[in-house]
Amino acid sequence: MLNLNKEEVHFLVTADMKKEVADFLETADAKIAPILAYIKENQVERICFVGCGSSSAAGSTAKYLADKYTTLAVNAYTGWEFIDSMPVYGDRKMLAVFISQSGTTEEIVKGLRKAGKQGIMTVGVCNQREENPLGQEAGFVVDYHAEAMWECQLAALYTLIARTAIDRGESTEVMEKILSDMKRLPEVLGYHIENFEKKALEMTKPLRSLKGFYTVSASSMVPLAYKEGVITGMEFLWSHGAVIQAGEFRHGPLEIVESGVPFLFLVPTDSAREITQRALQFVERWKGTAIVLDYADFAMGLHPDLAPFVMFVPLEWFCYYFSVVRDHNPDDRRYYGVVEY
Repeated sequence: MLNLNKEEVHFLVTADMKKEVADFLETADAKIAPILAYIKENQVERICFVGCGSSSAAGSTAKYLADKYTTLAVNAYTGWEFIDSMPVYGDRKMLAVFISQSGTTEEIVKGLRKAGKQGIMTVGVCNQREENPLGQEAGFVVDYHAEAMWECQLAALYTLIARTAIDRGESTEVMEKILSDMKRLPEVLGYHIENFEKKALEMTKPLRSLKGFYTVSASSMVPLAYKEGVITGMEFLWSHGAVIQAGEFRHGPLEIVESGVPFLFLVPTDSAREITQRALQFVERWKGTAIVLDYADFAMGLHPDLAPFVMFVPLEWFCYYFSVVRDHNPDDRRYYGVVEY
């Protein structure tokens, strides 16, 4: 097994995450407030989330929340999707939210500028507003000053959707519950950062011969499954990865279930739990390799739709040790940032 210094691996969860998330949550409402005022004044009815990689998954998660609890028209685009298929209906009733840790991602900057030329109000969600195009050129900026980009980007987007819903009188009780439970995220994340590492190592030791796994999930965790099962899996782990929505398992994926075929299940606690467990039970019955991370074991009383925040930690630990037991440094790159693309 590869011997790595965890403190030097860039994608790993760290103890700093707890404080970073807590610090941002204390400022999130104040940073979102001017955007809420714009939404109310201009009667915004359409929001587009635009991101790449992990940031795209954050946007898709926010779209799930908005679709479930509001009547807003919400889309989530990758950067090039937005540029190549930018909505023609843009006006003051539309808001385009661009998400990028660095604020310099090529297609995010191009999309931001294209939206601005069309008269669409833009929001930049990024680490810092200084010295990057997204922070400098967006109409509104939500900067979170943290390396915990998944958690802080989600916190910004959830706050935006929840506060907008409350202002509109939609799903007020649920939105207030989610916002209230978000205050406990630092505590819950910190607990799992400290307590799941050893279990992740033990889970992955028997899996060292695998070349990858299919990640199966439903509801709010599908974007997280894509982020970790595909983006992290391919870029950081050099493993094969694909995402399957649990409700679609019957329509195609079940035919490849056999001994040695690995499926990683992210099991939610909302109404999609039953259909996810149904797929899991099928894999177990027909002797596939079933790896299970169940939100019920990690939620610590938090709302079901906060699963993408919480499950990131055990899933990230799992991915890290899956890489380590396969003797691969997750910071190694052959192409990304190395050769021209």
